[in-house]
Amino acid sequence: MPTGVTRLPGTKPAVATEPSSLNEALQRAQRLLLKHQFNAGYWWYTLEANETIGAEYVMLTHLLGKVDATIQSGLCQRMLREQRSDGSWGIYYLAPGDLSTTVECYMALRLAGLKPEHDALKRARKFILKHGGLTKVRVFTRIHLALFDIIPWQACPAMPPFLMLLPPWLPINIYEFSSWARATIVPLLVVLHYKPTKRGVLNIDELFVELPSERDFRFKTKRGLFSFENFTIQLDKVFKWLDPLAKFNPINFLALKKCQKYIESHIAKTEDIFPALNYAALSFHAMGYGADHPVIRKSLNALKTFQQVCKKDLASVPKSLIHHEVTALAELEFIHQQCCISPVWDTPWAALALLDSGVASDAPEILKTGRYLLTKQITQTRGDWAKKNRFAKPGGWAFEFENDYFPDVDDTIAVLTLLFKCDLPNRELMDGFQWGLNWLKSMQSANGGWAAFDVNNSKEWVNRIPFSDHGACLDPPTPDITGRALELFGLLGEDKNTPFIKKAVQFIFNTQDKTGAWWGRWGINYVYGTWCVLTGLAAIGFDMKDMRIQQAVRWLKSTQHGDGGWGESPEGYKKHRYIPWHRSVPSQTAWALMGLMAAGEGDSSEVKAGIEFLLRNQTASGEWPEPEFTGTGFPGHFYIRYHGYRHFFPLMALGKYRKNT
Repeated sequence: MPTGVTRLPGTKPAVATEPSSLNEALQRAQRLLLKHQFNAGYWWYTLEANETIGAEYVMLTHLLGKVDATIQSGLCQRMLREQRSDGSWGIYYLAPGDLSTTVECYMALRLAGLKPEHDALKRARKFILKHGGLTKVRVFTRIHLALFDIIPWQACPAMPPFLMLLPPWLPINIYEFSSWARATIVPLLVVLHYKPTKRGVLNIDELFVELPSERDFRFKTKRGLFSFENFTIQLDKVFKWLDPLAKFNPINFLALKKCQKYIESHIAKTEDIFPALNYAALSFHAMGYGADHPVIRKSLNALKTFQQVCKKDLASVPKSLIHHEVTALAELEFIHQQCCISPVWDTPWAALALLDSGVASDAPEILKTGRYLLTKQITQTRGDWAKKNRFAKPGGWAFEFENDYFPDVDDTIAVLTLLFKCDLPNRELMDGFQWGLNWLKSMQSANGGWAAFDVNNSKEWVNRIPFSDHGACLDPPTPDITGRALELFGLLGEDKNTPFIKKAVQFIFNTQDKTGAWWGRWGINYVYGTWCVLTGLAAIGFDMKDMRIQQAVRWLKSTQHGDGGWGESPEGYKKHRYIPWHRSVPSQTAWALMGLMAAGEGDSSEVKAGIEFLLRNQTASGEWPEPEFTGTGFPGHFYIRYHGYRHFFPLMALGKYRKNT
């Protein structure tokens, strides 16, 4: 059957895999992966998102008066390269055009000096006007428009500073927001209070569909007059009516001081996601501080570490303006602004792929990795997680080189798994492993599942206020992370009868889709979630013949493409169902294969066909081409292309297959 065509139910592709070709593929991938390891022992791959990240960096430098013409030129060249034929920019590879993303890119290009008559802007303008213009953009784009005096601040949601003073035991407080939302909201409380405006530098009235008297920025709900959403919209109006009195309110003065202290303490120990750093710098600018203030300086320096210098195409391994010397910066073709950096995430996965594919657990490269990761453990800082988990001691790992306030469960699981599997002497592990394990156990939520950054972060109201139009302000437990936790605990000897494991298993089955699959929060999508769950259940000794497991197995088999691979579209998040991608994707194929092998299907024709797909699509250098975005930032709104995924997940699947046969 042709590539990308879904195999009809009931047909089984029969493919024989030659052991020699499997071994050769493993060796090629291992050599390439080892070549990518940095001298300190870590791996660090490009983390690619959409072009709003570069656009917002350009806007930030104009707002701060810190424009670097060379960097701006490189970022804009990247934007122009990524523009679609219809004039738009999308949020993932081959995605439909996105209005807010296109508006922000248009703004950045205009700030950089492009005239409205430029062909790229003419095409973008046509797309923007066709899709409703500036009155239809999302909240974060509205904020950027207000910062440049293009729309009134009244068009943005009201977020009164006193929210910062509400204690964690109240049902409404900043710790009911997810960690990533919280790290953005706290500086935005300052920005939305002071409303800094850069006037006279950008006029894009050509992007309005309506006349000035007809422009309607009011927040609306389809849920009815007596809905919670309508209540919050009316409350937003009250806050805006009271806004002229805000500067005379002593409570706001105390709240703003608390915001300032929060931002200063977090930025001092953070290389967090782009929005948090961006708005931290803007908040201190709004308070009147100059560009030499430590918060602004640290934010800008961190954001520069996210900038990847490129000549042609994005490389897997970043070469940033700070972490690597660039000798011919003026000759570059473009700069890619990463939304974050992921060394502590990439590192254990790369090492685990090597171990699963036959590299010795005491190999020098593996031991170096283990020692490096021990240096990144967070043992002193009681981060934001401690507000709802008061009695636990720190011990987790974060995603980035530095992010002490926001360790996360997923990274901690990956690191602990690697530390358990590598042959570091016990004297080197000392108490670190147990500290990490204790912290991980303490992060289990009341419903039995694990979330990414917090416990019991499940209050739906935070996604139903005007600010949360992207619907990503919560961090509830998810089946993918819970499945990965079960895999680690099974490796450590816990079984299905342990009380906290039983609770997690119940959560898993409570979240199973009617198709038999599991939703994936942090990877796209049902293929990812189902892999994580099946692997976890197998590790704790769950009966893989259980009808619920077999339903998941049947679902995985039914979604296999005719070429033997798997591929899933990000659009499934919006449709709330599995949507196939038009072609097979190596990392998603690897997830499906590992899920099936965990369920005892290693000898099935489907697994053999999937292995053959990976062998057939590996390049001579040992990698798998994969332009697709298979990572999830915010479902429906923000997706990530982890360049490391195409290196270590196919290798891991091939290694597990060799062990299985």
